[in-house]
Amino acid sequence: MKNTLETELGPVSLVFDEEGRLLRLLMGRIQESRFVNEEVVELVRRYLEGGRVDFTGVPVSLEVSLFVEKVLEVVRGIPYGKVVSYRYIGDLIGCRGYRAVGVALRMNPVPIVIPCHRVIRSDGGLGGFSAGLEWKRFLLSLEGVLVDEKD
Repeated sequence: MKNTLETELGPVSLVFDEEGRLLRLLMGRIQESRFVNEEVVELVRRYLEGGRVDFTGVPVSLEVSLFVEKVLEVVRGIPYGKVVSYRYIGDLIGCRGYRAVGVALRMNPVPIVIPCHRVIRSDGGLGGFSAGLEWKRFLLSLEGVLVDEKD
């Protein structure tokens, strides 16, 4: 399938709308997409092969609440190879409910492109990840990030 990539952890499927905007990125699952943006698929392929890729220009279509959108906007700006804490994101958006930041990240429909895997706990632990911690470790290791295993 043109919209599905294979990794050592399993498939990664990208689902697009008719305008080529990314609607969903699914890890460990296959989903067909009627439309495909080959440039975006190629960027994700390069990233999964260990390339340093900037996803900030990738068109996405987010159907999320304003709070989730605000969180994702901040997270989209986290540079490759860097991590920040849930608390840091909360402080930036004026939200002292740091767990709410984690809940918002769980609703990210396009992980990798909006790099929620780069958000960790304040104590250096991984925290959570919608696709599972094995995927989070894998993505961070692609970027050369070592994190404490305080799960």
